[in-house]
Amino acid sequence: PSLRCASVIGTIEAFARLELPLNLVAVVPACENLPGGQAIKPGDIVSSMSGRTVEILNTDAEGRLILCDAITWAKSLAPEIIIDVATLTGACVVALGAHASGLFSNHQPLADALLQAGEDSGDRAWQMPLWPEYERQLKSRFADVANIGGSKAGAVTAAAFLGLFAKDERWAHLDIAGTAWKSGKDKGATGRPVGLLCRYLIDRANQEPASASRTKSDAAKGEKKAKRATGRAKPTAAASSAPKAAKAKDA
Repeated sequence: PSLRCASVIGTIEAFARLELPLNLVAVVPACENLPGGQAIKPGDIVSSMSGRTVEILNTDAEGRLILCDAITWAKSLAPEIIIDVATLTGACVVALGAHASGLFSNHQPLADALLQAGEDSGDRAWQMPLWPEYERQLKSRFADVANIGGSKAGAVTAAAFLGLFAKDERWAHLDIAGTAWKSGKDKGATGRPVGLLCRYLIDRANQEPASASRTKSDAAKGEKKAKRATGRAKPTAAASSAPKAAKAKDA
């Protein structure tokens, strides 16, 4: 969880330094994950913050249980968009390796903006399908939804699970399981997807209607700061924005 937390907190720090004229909220659900007598077990039914019940079929799919509550809480802020970030599934690593983060969204304009931000920042993402057929893999006889959808398409069914809690919101999910960490002699955290998210925030600030000339000048100032910070024509650190409230997350 520390990697996911760090990417969200890093995005907020960069956002503050860029002084972009947006209202961004970071949500970091955090808890201990330890064995014990009160730990969840296969077959348990747990109630989420939304009131939706979840059947536990696999106790290793636990990160999504706190992430779905973070999404529910973020919805109470009446955000314009919600973006969650999580090292959620090994299946995403199998699908995309370490080169691209998995992107899932129920709002294509948001997905397109994030994909473009990834290309511009060099912190790329690849959009994965989120069709109703995957959501049906999560059906449960004993609860509203199961916490896994079987052995197939694990990255997609995990995103579909989160999507159930983001209904009626413009939402995107970034699975950074393959991109957040390097192994081997270069072992360590990569800082991704802070670059993608900050580039997205800068783009978003530049697109905001200029209710005051200050909006555009502030966005331009943020762009200049990003250029100075990176020494490149295009900043490599960018964020996930929402003019009302955006949500970023840890799994």
